[in-house]
Amino acid sequence: MRYGSGIGQNGATASTEPETRVQAAVASAKEIPYDYVATFRLEGKAGRRVQDVITVSTEGSFIAGAIGYSFIPKALEPPVVARGTAAVTIDSVPLSGGTLLADLLVALPASAFTAPAGTTPAAVLLVRSYLQSETERVCGIHFKYSIVESGTGRELQNQAIHNIAGLGSADGQRPFRPFARPALFAPRSTIRFEVEEISEGPLYADGQLFIVLHGYKRLGE
Repeated sequence: MRYGSGIGQNGATASTEPETRVQAAVASAKEIPYDYVATFRLEGKAGRRVQDVITVSTEGSFIAGAIGYSFIPKALEPPVVARGTAAVTIDSVPLSGGTLLADLLVALPASAFTAPAGTTPAAVLLVRSYLQSETERVCGIHFKYSIVESGTGRELQNQAIHNIAGLGSADGQRPFRPFARPALFAPRSTIRFEVEEISEGPLYADGQLFIVLHGYKRLGE
């Protein structure tokens, strides 16, 4: 009985032909940078959960290499007079940080202060914007998140992750986390994000949270 060696006339083994075809297909695929974004409208209520679903287009598979997020807080209300004896005037609020500002952020809402007579609208806007930026910097945002590929039921973690542990802080301290290994999502697959709010208060009510998968699409596969 005669056994073939598995080597064709061109000297290539038959077992390498499928691999060669796959490599040729991958080489012919066009790769373009692409990001998928999930958006959440927050209410500033601890324990509230909100979801968003991303559907990968039919153009090709999506390879996610990193994940990041950002937060846009609710715009501050126009300046109002603080209740009781806790009113603070604009001319007593330093524009360069310090103990007084820290005490103000603890004692009052960032939008509650009294504008003295003769204060220009520009000065009011300046101080209000400064207080808002300082409040965002001091308070930050806290939430838990989980990611599931809905089509296959594949989870990317065993339980919800706190945003600081998994993503870093939104002030630029590790805002984008690279995956240990790029995650592949096939065309038409769905990616479900679930966010559980932790931060409470008016700063987070009606705020917008964005979670972004950074990667690329592989077209023509």
